[in-house]
Amino acid sequence: MKVEVPRGIEVLVKKAAVDPDFKTELMERRSGAADIIGLELNGAEAAMLDGIPAEQLSAFIANTKVAPRLRPVFRGYAAAAMLAALGVAVAGCIPAATGSRPDEPGPTEPIEKDTGDDATGSQATAQQTDVGWDVETGIRPDIPEEGD
Repeated sequence: MKVEVPRGIEVLVKKAAVDPDFKTELMERRSGAADIIGLELNGAEAAMLDGIPAEQLSAFIANTKVAPRLRPVFRGYAAAAMLAALGVAVAGCIPAATGSRPDEPGPTEPIEKDTGDDATGSQATAQQTDVGWDVETGIRPDIPEEGD
């Protein structure tokens, strides 16, 4: 059975597992050690950390494994980076959906093209691209002309 550890405690224990100086601080100050790395613990996390017997906390730290690629993060003193590392570790390597993106436009050359109707005198500005004409201005088929 896998037990979920509160994130704040997980950060502190993983840091203590890779940083012997921090382990000493955590064992002595308990929830107060969170201040060293700028981590805010909620009330439940602080109470759990302050109430656990020293032998159990020490064993917990000794049995905590930190992936080699995350060790440099936990040797630092930025709680935000440590929390981010845990988020990546939890989410795994599943790529996030980013949606589709249009192709990058090719080189264009502005050209005035007379698409006017002699009766109305309307004209549109167009650009010739590698795939044809792209109309930038002019009549839109989804908006009816006035008078219709």
